[in-house]
Amino acid sequence: MAEDAEEMHLPCYTEQIYGHGAAEHTFSDAFSSDRLQHAWLISGPRGIGKASLAWKFAKFLLTQGSGTDAGLFGEPEPAPSATLDVDPNNPEVKRIAAGGHGGLLVVERSINEKTGQLRADIVVQDIRRVNNFFAQTSAEGGWRVAIIDAADEMNANAANALLKILEEPPEKSILLLVAHAPGKLLPTIRSRCRTLKLNTLSEESVQAVLSARFPNLSDEEMLALARLSEGAPGRAVQMALEDGVGLYRQMGGLIADLPRLNVPAAHQLAVQLAAKNADARYRLFIQIFTAWLERLIRQLATQSAAQDILQGESAQIARISALAGVDRWIQLWEKVGQLVLRADAVNLDKKQVIISLLTGLAAVSRGQ
Repeated sequence: MAEDAEEMHLPCYTEQIYGHGAAEHTFSDAFSSDRLQHAWLISGPRGIGKASLAWKFAKFLLTQGSGTDAGLFGEPEPAPSATLDVDPNNPEVKRIAAGGHGGLLVVERSINEKTGQLRADIVVQDIRRVNNFFAQTSAEGGWRVAIIDAADEMNANAANALLKILEEPPEKSILLLVAHAPGKLLPTIRSRCRTLKLNTLSEESVQAVLSARFPNLSDEEMLALARLSEGAPGRAVQMALEDGVGLYRQMGGLIADLPRLNVPAAHQLAVQLAAKNADARYRLFIQIFTAWLERLIRQLATQSAAQDILQGESAQIARISALAGVDRWIQLWEKVGQLVLRADAVNLDKKQVIISLLTGLAAVSRGQ
């Protein structure tokens, strides 16, 4: 059931986008004035809706002329409205979301056939698919749209192959590049794209996303998820699916008595997170543990109370942070990052990783 819910929340199925009206207006204006650039770079932090926005652009373009009169030369007239909204019940929209529309190509990291594992990068063979796609006559007789998600995951050869496509773009074709870290892209790629830089959303916008998708969540849970996600609705949705608030409360209960650590309870949590089917919750715990530690350091360094995610949290952070100097907390944060990277690189035992994080936190709070 959770898997079905998660699938329906993928960018291709998203119907309503919150907080990015300015970006939608920019794209709509370019289309309506017949000045639509052939390549768009949609950048910003993870989980804020970049891919969903790219899919919305694609659905809009690929449904132009669907059920409308043709223009003077047999091409669809530009939409008179400034909105990019499309009817979710339109058969074309359903076909686009299902991946069955000949005018759309989506490029992501692919599976390595030799290892059966997901590649770490988008490789040149993946980008060559874009070149072949644009070289062919449109199968649907209209726009051809390619989404690269995420463009900053391309290796050097793939990036160079994409640059060649950008230098000679075919007519009625558009590239939508999603990028979490656009600085990783070649400057020559960035210079050939029109950039839409998206920002994190307000708490209210994140809660609106959560309310639409999880109507049974309490107001308290939605507020906690909005703050835990730091303005990234995609992250908030994933946390809701994995009971992120419950996990955060469990972590809070463990650290509430620092410098004393309930070792049996810590081992019990570590066993749960190390289970074979618990990888998503393990990674979520790493994320919320690291974010909590960062909030502690900021609050201690700035002497400004952090915003409560759970009631009374800023007071708890103030008490715990006073147990050691800011330099010791920063050292712990650095060690946590190194441990997590090493754990992923050499497949360390997840249970031991969790125990190490919690005992390391307790040791610093004891002045060790």
